[in-house]
Amino acid sequence: MTAILPMSGAARERRARLMAAAMLAACLLLLRWIDPPPLEAMRLKAFDLAAVFCPPSEHPGRVVAVDIDDASLASAGLWPWPRVVMARLVERLKQLRVEAVVFTVVFAEPDRWSPPRFAGVPDLPPGVADVLADLPDTDRVFADALRSVPIVLAQALRREAGQPDRVAPAGAQGRFGLIGPDGGFGLPDHSAAVGNLPILREAAAGAGVTALAVDSDGVVRRFAAVLQSDGKLLPGLGPEAARVADGRSGFLVEAGRAGLEAVRVGPLRVPVDAEGWFRPRLCGLDRVPVVRAADLLGSGPAPGGEVLGGRIAVVGVSAQGIGGAWRIAGSDQPVSAPILESAMIGDLLGQRWLQRPVYAGLLEIMAALGGVMAVGALGSRRTRHGVSLVLAVASAGTALLLLETGGLLLDWTLPVLAMALAPPVAGFVGRRRERAIRRRRDRLMGQVVDASPDPILTVSAAGAIQSCNAAAASLAALPPPALVGQAAGPLFGLSPPDLESLVRQRLAGVPTPPVEVETTRPCGAPMFLELAVGVLDTASAVLIGRDITRRRMAQDRLAQALADNEALLREIHHRVRNNLQGIWGIIALEKSGLSDARALERLSAIQDRLLVLGRIHDQLAFSGDLARIDVAAQVDRLCRSLADQRLEDGWIAFDIRVETLHCHIETALPMGLIIHETVNNSLKFAFPEGRRGSIAVQLKRRAGLVILEVWDDGVGLPRVAGTDTAAGIGQTLLAALASQLESFPEVLGPPGHGVRLAMPDRLFD
Repeated sequence: MTAILPMSGAARERRARLMAAAMLAACLLLLRWIDPPPLEAMRLKAFDLAAVFCPPSEHPGRVVAVDIDDASLASAGLWPWPRVVMARLVERLKQLRVEAVVFTVVFAEPDRWSPPRFAGVPDLPPGVADVLADLPDTDRVFADALRSVPIVLAQALRREAGQPDRVAPAGAQGRFGLIGPDGGFGLPDHSAAVGNLPILREAAAGAGVTALAVDSDGVVRRFAAVLQSDGKLLPGLGPEAARVADGRSGFLVEAGRAGLEAVRVGPLRVPVDAEGWFRPRLCGLDRVPVVRAADLLGSGPAPGGEVLGGRIAVVGVSAQGIGGAWRIAGSDQPVSAPILESAMIGDLLGQRWLQRPVYAGLLEIMAALGGVMAVGALGSRRTRHGVSLVLAVASAGTALLLLETGGLLLDWTLPVLAMALAPPVAGFVGRRRERAIRRRRDRLMGQVVDASPDPILTVSAAGAIQSCNAAAASLAALPPPALVGQAAGPLFGLSPPDLESLVRQRLAGVPTPPVEVETTRPCGAPMFLELAVGVLDTASAVLIGRDITRRRMAQDRLAQALADNEALLREIHHRVRNNLQGIWGIIALEKSGLSDARALERLSAIQDRLLVLGRIHDQLAFSGDLARIDVAAQVDRLCRSLADQRLEDGWIAFDIRVETLHCHIETALPMGLIIHETVNNSLKFAFPEGRRGSIAVQLKRRAGLVILEVWDDGVGLPRVAGTDTAAGIGQTLLAALASQLESFPEVLGPPGHGVRLAMPDRLFD
């Protein structure tokens, strides 16, 4: 016997997601079958992207528009024009050697300006009626003109109000041959077509139906290729113009199981839908050549008439109140009938059209259903959204690629809509499961919060306690129900207004760092808390008090130890300074018993160096930072402390330029001695016999080094006899001190004398 194991939670969730995806697929099929207006509008907008991928226009091509505009009516009279004017227009087009003429207007009635029609008017003067009767009929004159040039006349469909078109069988007949099933194909049967006068119809080389389909959004996208009226097949104006221009005798209609597929005119195969409409691209309408009819009817050369030679002239009316104007995809302005029909015929002759394959609907439904089921089978929410996005982009990208390369129209809105709906629908079951898991987790978190040693409370915006854990109740020495409604401020050592201000500030979205507060334990011992305020919802907050009593006590002990150490260091520096001062005094006593001038000078130099060291220790003892010395302050004090009457009288000036730097005492001591030794030598030797001058001290940071330069513009130092070396023990001391700074002294001058040291940057802050 085989054991039946229960399904795991993940398997049950996956099965539920697939069932939800199947329901969504069924809804999409129903939606596609109903085809509501919003879905149709999305599909039409997607098809309008064909205007974005328009190929480069070849205009001027084989078609030129002859426009009967307002200026033409002002020149030749109101519409409809007499047939003699139309005949003159045809004769002029013949003179310009047009390939063919296509009229987009229907001549269904006799010319009301024909002279024989006025012969029957009563009370005419004697003989006038006979003269009028003998004049030629203008319709016949127009017919004679039509025979001189290949002419295509227009036919129109007459639709009865409220009468729907019925689908009737159609097959091979007249000029239409059939390639397809023997039983023919089904085609909507329109009401009777409005044709031209028999005399004109017989004179013309052909006649085509000027019909266009206006979609629900008011945009023209399709034109008639072949229609059926009262059981008779009629060609559209475009295919008929192609037949007459190429000298063909008829058409071949291709049909399949799904109905009409294409119309052939010689080698030209025009793809159509099941109702006989085809979709030209209608690109570059602004580049369609246009010639005004008034210019052709004039006696002189027609402006722009040279473009008519060897091309098809499409004659139409655009005058206000007479001619029609239509909206097309990719254009904000309505397009007049002559230009629109010219562009349609030009696209048909140039094979620039769009086609919707027979398999398009099935392919779109399969893409939508396959994507929905694939997304529904995925478990991760992020994966579902990622895969749905990839599939949506792939569907739209493939459709747009086929549109650009082959002019194929595929409705990518349905797969994209399916991919947009699939993740939320497939995740519905997952969200229900997550909510159940979240409820269990919330119960667990409640237990964790209650077991926390830190006091945790939820409070209102006014600071009133709404709930608390056991630690908070223990801090207040009250049961949790007794704390509800009380002010939370005293529990944390804060006044109620202060806590309320803190809570309202956090609820307003202002970032609030944790606040250290001091309160009292039930036993009376002090307790320090780090109080953090979090947002629970728009009207309540959560307070978390972290016990930092041990840390606070440790910080206090550490601060006391640091203060003690600082006091000791200050005392050490002070005592070192006092010791140096004592040594200075001993040397002074020793000097009082000497009379040798050179020995006294040497001892005075030692005393000056001791004073330099003492001032550095004194600066550390009374500064706020015991670890670092302000170099700028040290240099300034060293230079200003030198005793020389020439400095006080202004004969010698200091130029001190020191950047803001800090260093340790181990760096400050040798650097101070170097500056003192160099400046002292300059005062001693550089300015003899009352010479004026200046001493410069500069300290700057450059490319990983700190450069110290001390120089004067005096006469320089005295030289040892027989050498180029400056005399004095100070130079030996200078080299020894420079080695402590990981440098060596570089002598500057003449003119003047100076010392330059390049010290490592790491010795300074």
